Amino acid sequence: MKGRFSWLLVGLAWFGAAQALEIEHVESKYQDKQYRLALTLVLDVSAERVQAVLRDYRNYPRLDARILEANVLRRESPEVLLLYTKLHACFGVFCRNVKRVERVQERSDDLQAVVLPEQSEVSSGETRTQLTPLGARTRITYTSGIAPGFWIPPFVGRPLMLRTLREASIELFRNVERQAQDAKR
Repeated sequence: MKGRFSWLLVGLAWFGAAQALEIEHVESKYQDKQYRLALTLVLDVSAERVQAVLRDYRNYPRLDARILEANVLRRESPEVLLLYTKLHACFGVFCRNVKRVERVQERSDDLQAVVLPEQSEVSSGETRTQLTPLGARTRITYTSGIAPGFWIPPFVGRPLMLRTLREASIELFRNVERQAQDAKR
């Protein structure tokens, strides 16, 4: 019996470590014809490691199952790049692949991406990811706003889009944390 109890404690400790992400704030809303998300969370990994995972753009399909492709098209300067992504977006039974090109500005502990609508199937969009080092942990302040360049049925599609935006973003950062932790082993 004592051996089983020890294994139970080991399992609970492992599960607790695997679930280290802490959500401090999350809010999604439809406003001014944009789907918006504000998310603040803390990851159990250093900002340096988080930044390394977030700047590995080709690896984005491993962070978010909706991302089918991700490629840096070119670097305009050492801190600015054009990023192409193809996403599989579903809103209930309505699914489609969406192509997006963003101008990404890389700063220390800060990424800001602005959609280039003329090269995208998105009318407008902007995402900002700010990292605040907390010793061995990292607070992430993530804001995103997007206006699809295609029709989404308002009655059913809006709530689904808001839920997907919220849940997919949280899952993305769970995967960022997991990959950053795996990299330090």
